[in-house]
Amino acid sequence: MSLRIDSDTNFPECVVDAGKVTLGTRQRQEIDPRLREKQNKIILQAVCALLNSGGGVIKAEIENKGYNYESHGVGLDVPPIFRSYLDAMQKENYFLMFVKSWNTEAGMPLATLCSNLYHRQRTSTDIMDSQEALAFLKRRTQTRTNINVSNSLSPQAAQGSLQHEGNINASAATLFDRKRLQYLEKLSFPESAHVEFVMFSTDVSHCVKDRLPKCVSAFANTEGGYVFFGVHDATCQVIGCEKKKIDLTSLRTSIDSCIKKLPVHHFCAQRPEIQYVVNFLEVHDEGALRGYVCAIKVERFCCAVFAKVPSSWQVKDNRVRQLLTREWTAWMMKADPDLSRCPEMVLALSLSSATPLSNTVCIHKNLECLKEQQKRYFPVAARKRSVRQ
Repeated sequence: MSLRIDSDTNFPECVVDAGKVTLGTRQRQEIDPRLREKQNKIILQAVCALLNSGGGVIKAEIENKGYNYESHGVGLDVPPIFRSYLDAMQKENYFLMFVKSWNTEAGMPLATLCSNLYHRQRTSTDIMDSQEALAFLKRRTQTRTNINVSNSLSPQAAQGSLQHEGNINASAATLFDRKRLQYLEKLSFPESAHVEFVMFSTDVSHCVKDRLPKCVSAFANTEGGYVFFGVHDATCQVIGCEKKKIDLTSLRTSIDSCIKKLPVHHFCAQRPEIQYVVNFLEVHDEGALRGYVCAIKVERFCCAVFAKVPSSWQVKDNRVRQLLTREWTAWMMKADPDLSRCPEMVLALSLSSATPLSNTVCIHKNLECLKEQQKRYFPVAARKRSVRQ
């Protein structure tokens, strides 16, 4: 079911109807895992949308009879960073979640379920959380020619690490250009910041489509590198995919299509495409062709490559919609204006201490500040009321 705005309610806030949901810590463990994941995903999208849209209410019809909020709990998997923004109650056969507006004082301009930006951390392809994504995007705007992964190694250790990494990178380049490999051949180098080994699954096409976007995003956003499909990541042995299970033309088409569909965001004027090369390396066993290793070389990208569109939502035009990549990036990068050329102006409201829908407020420095105006026009102290004569 898709989310919809329910305008036929007694609530003054925006109400999002999330459909039917099974609730309860134990009860949710007993339902089909795919249904459990789908219901949780819908609820989280509604939470994210309301956080980014001034807050509101999520209404869900309780599907399991006999449910009691106080006794059974909720059972939804909500990110810890969102929990302080939520209150909940049961009203007869409906479950209501009250969502506050996102507070940018936490350091993030908007609520995001997943950035879908990846980077390489040592030998891992890791997702960037919102803070890492924001820092990455800022670095990309400041310098697009020399972005290094920070580390805490001493200069001598760092130099040794770079030399070791360089040796692995050179070995990977040599392997990439080879035409013929031996079945169960053990490679002389392991995975690294520039090399990833992936074993083929039974469904070759699905394996590539599932793993490739993350790998390409990670290598393109870091320093480039190589992905070898058909090499065991633990033993570094060449396995390949059996020739009868792989169609090279079809697989190359799938790879090209997959990479061309990846969302990118440019900060530069040149706006180049993702640069990559695909090679199929023959795997022989006792002199006979057994299968292939699929090798993909990914160049470092100038700006930002996403594995898919960021998972961030908002309520707009009376519907819940996912932000486009360019919208999400622009929102994340939104900043207060530079007032250095306007010395007579001061910042009265900063984006760093507001809500996602707020705008910067600048006033003349000789004008009464916002707080003073509030005190003068609305002189109501905490827990007290006064009437101005």
